[in-house]
Amino acid sequence: TEFACELKFDGTAISLTYENGSLSRAATRGDGTMGDDVTPNVRTIRSIPLELHGNDWPSYFEMRGEIYLPHAVFARLTAEREERGEQPVANARNAAAGTLKLQNSSVVARRGLDCFLYNMAGDDLPYASHWENLQKARSWGFRISDHMELCHSWEEIVEFIARADKLRKELPYDTDGAVIK
Repeated sequence: TEFACELKFDGTAISLTYENGSLSRAATRGDGTMGDDVTPNVRTIRSIPLELHGNDWPSYFEMRGEIYLPHAVFARLTAEREERGEQPVANARNAAAGTLKLQNSSVVARRGLDCFLYNMAGDDLPYASHWENLQKARSWGFRISDHMELCHSWEEIVEFIARADKLRKELPYDTDGAVIK
């Protein structure tokens, strides 16, 4: 048995739909039943491809991931708000979620949101394996974390979790655990 061990990013969930190699829709989780269409704002995030590389992607599929604010961007945003006499945002996750819902995409573009993608969904995926699908997605231009490991035993999983816990203190973005798939 293989286990894909990944960092759990602390941001806001996003679902990206691609049709014929182009981003067609971006939606948040919303209230859990109905998400918010944030396509114009997501199109301003440089790490999200609008057009995919290659030509071997499914004609219709979804990528799921996490949009976040890097630590440096959150610090800058907090300082700017304080200079204007505004209340600082409670945390980077709330700032990322609030930014995605802004009405002005040019403001969103200046905020410096970033994104990691961690799951591919659809009927005609290239591989049966989650791990292989993520590696393929990377070749199409998706930002997939380098901090993933393929583990084969409970001991390897426990070691990954310990490394992830140490690593999280050094990363330029927030994580809040590990995900084992």
